[in-house]
Amino acid sequence: MKIMYNNKRKGFIAFVVMFMLVIFALMGIAYWASSRASTDTLYMESQRLKARNYAQAGIEKVKLNMCNMCQRTNKFDMRMSSSQKNKMSKEFEDGGYRIVSIQPFAEGNTEFKNVKHIVKGRVIGEFDVWEVVVEGYTTKTKTCVEIKHIIRIYRDNIVY
Repeated sequence: MKIMYNNKRKGFIAFVVMFMLVIFALMGIAYWASSRASTDTLYMESQRLKARNYAQAGIEKVKLNMCNMCQRTNKFDMRMSSSQKNKMSKEFEDGGYRIVSIQPFAEGNTEFKNVKHIVKGRVIGEFDVWEVVVEGYTTKTKTCVEIKHIIRIYRDNIVY
């Protein structure tokens, strides 16, 4: 038995298969590009969070130094020289933090140093307000985050 093919339909199946392969290839490329973009975005976000955590570690280091200094002396000045900043900065394997500045908080011309601490109309001590600026960074992506933090240090005269 001999099968006869219609000459008008010759190559139609090959054309449909090739068309479907091109469509599936384009969909695969689009999926790959979308996946790659979201992976890169997530990686950059994780590096930004890591830099922020390093900067927060620097803030905690400054708080610890302030508490130690406050326990040693009643009056203290936390303004830093460049050598002290280098001592307080910390380098880790994949990033670190730098102390940018520690200075008394000022609003206008008013500096908040030795402000009376009043509770129920009675002066019980003094407090200072300090503005601390710390920069956290990562080495792989050169991500840098700066945190400004305001710290209030109380020096109360405790009466038992």
